[in-house]
Amino acid sequence: MPSNSLIKRLLATGFVLAGGIGIVLLIWPDGITELAPEQVTAGAVARAIGAVIAGAVGLMVVLTFWDDDLR
Repeated sequence: MPSNSLIKRLLATGFVLAGGIGIVLLIWPDGITELAPEQVTAGAVARAIGAVIAGAVGLMVVLTFWDDDLR
Protein backbone atom coordinates (compact mmCIF):
# COMPACT_ATOMS: atom_id res chain seq x y z
CA MET A 1 0.00 0.00 0.00
CA PRO A 2 1.49 3.38 -0.96
CA SER A 3 2.16 5.73 1.95
CA ASN A 4 -0.14 8.38 0.44
CA SER A 5 -3.05 5.94 0.53
CA LEU A 6 -2.18 4.93 4.10
CA ILE A 7 -2.18 8.55 5.26
CA LYS A 8 -5.56 9.18 3.62
CA ARG A 9 -7.03 6.07 5.23
CA LEU A 10 -5.68 6.99 8.66
CA LEU A 11 -7.03 10.55 8.41
CA ALA A 12 -10.43 9.36 7.21
CA THR A 13 -10.56 6.74 9.96
CA GLY A 14 -9.74 9.29 12.64
CA PHE A 15 -12.31 11.73 11.30
CA VAL A 16 -15.10 9.15 11.13
CA LEU A 17 -14.29 7.71 14.56
CA ALA A 18 -14.15 11.14 16.19
CA GLY A 19 -17.45 12.13 14.57
CA GLY A 20 -19.06 8.82 15.51
CA ILE A 21 -17.99 9.12 19.13
CA GLY A 22 -19.28 12.71 19.21
CA ILE A 23 -22.66 11.68 17.80
CA VAL A 24 -22.99 8.80 20.25
CA LEU A 25 -22.17 11.10 23.18
CA LEU A 26 -24.75 13.62 22.01
CA ILE A 27 -27.50 11.04 21.53
CA TRP A 28 -26.82 8.81 24.56
CA PRO A 29 -29.34 9.58 27.35
CA ASP A 30 -27.69 10.77 30.57
CA GLY A 31 -28.06 8.46 33.54
CA ILE A 32 -29.78 5.62 31.69
CA THR A 33 -27.45 3.05 33.26
CA GLU A 34 -28.36 4.17 36.80
CA LEU A 35 -32.14 4.04 36.32
CA ALA A 36 -34.28 1.28 37.72
CA PRO A 37 -36.09 -0.73 35.01
CA GLU A 38 -39.46 0.81 35.87
CA GLN A 39 -38.03 4.33 35.49
CA VAL A 40 -36.69 3.84 31.95
CA THR A 41 -38.83 5.64 29.39
CA ALA A 42 -39.42 4.66 25.78
CA GLY A 43 -37.67 7.85 24.69
CA ALA A 44 -34.52 6.95 26.62
CA VAL A 45 -34.52 3.45 25.16
CA ALA A 46 -34.99 4.85 21.64
CA ARG A 47 -32.11 7.29 22.14
CA ALA A 48 -29.86 4.49 23.43
CA ILE A 49 -30.72 2.28 20.45
CA GLY A 50 -30.10 5.21 18.09
CA ALA A 51 -26.70 5.80 19.69
CA VAL A 52 -25.73 2.16 19.26
CA ILE A 53 -26.84 2.19 15.62
CA ALA A 54 -24.90 5.41 14.97
CA GLY A 55 -21.78 3.83 16.46
CA ALA A 56 -22.23 0.68 14.38
CA VAL A 57 -22.63 2.68 11.16
CA GLY A 58 -19.45 4.61 11.93
CA LEU A 59 -17.58 1.36 12.54
CA MET A 60 -18.86 -0.12 9.27
CA VAL A 61 -17.70 2.96 7.38
CA VAL A 62 -14.22 2.65 8.93
CA LEU A 63 -14.06 -1.03 8.02
CA THR A 64 -14.82 -0.21 4.38
CA PHE A 65 -11.81 2.12 4.32
CA TRP A 66 -9.55 -0.83 5.10
CA ASP A 67 -11.23 -3.50 2.97
CA ASP A 68 -9.33 -3.74 -0.32
CA ASP A 69 -11.85 -6.21 -1.76
CA LEU A 70 -14.45 -3.44 -2.10
CA ARG A 71 -12.27 -1.36 -4.43
